Amino acid sequence: MRTLSTTELDTLLRGAKTIEEDGLGLKVACLANGDFLKLYRRKRLLSSALWSLPARRFANNAKRLQQLGIASPDIEELLLIPERKLNGVRYRPLPGETLRDRWRTLTDEAREAEVQCFGAFLGHLHQLGVYFRSLHLGNVLYLPDTRFGLIDLSDMQVSGQPLPRWKRKRNVRHLLRYHEDAQWLASLHLAALIRGYASSAGEPAAHRLMHELNASQTAPLGASR
Repeated sequence: MRTLSTTELDTLLRGAKTIEEDGLGLKVACLANGDFLKLYRRKRLLSSALWSLPARRFANNAKRLQQLGIASPDIEELLLIPERKLNGVRYRPLPGETLRDRWRTLTDEAREAEVQCFGAFLGHLHQLGVYFRSLHLGNVLYLPDTRFGLIDLSDMQVSGQPLPRWKRKRNVRHLLRYHEDAQWLASLHLAALIRGYASSAGEPAAHRLMHELNASQTAPLGASR
């Protein structure tokens, strides 16, 4: 991990394009050379970030996913900026577009086919033991080679064994927090999602998934955007 001064950080960000920010400042930037820089700040005096830096979790999870054959960003370096209470990860972004953006442009028929492929991908993740708490269609990319890839990886666990039922259930709830995602996955293309999930996780797991998705139609889905 490389330690930067405030001046060195400002130099690194010279010519960068802001990708994401909040009320506290920059969160993600595209640097002049095309790399992405994701910054994390400690918001509380006592925080898990003190002993488990989110930038390091991001890097470790990216490496673990690649070992499992799942596309994820290539890590360039980890950064620590003590003067601003920041830690960061610089990485090469995956090529492609988010499923949310892509599916907005597709016909229902084309989207149906991709939802089935996504269902197979989701089942594969669950069978591998990947528990991605930030799972939504804005964090899944459709790559030029037609594979799916994952981004925003700091909030993830990889157990190495199939996820138990309660984790799959919770992961589905994460997936349906966004209204647009839920309309596609739990309503318009539900059957395609279940077919895909069954192809990689098996019929019993797919049946339970259908039960959770059907139940979601009568329960609050949470935030939308």
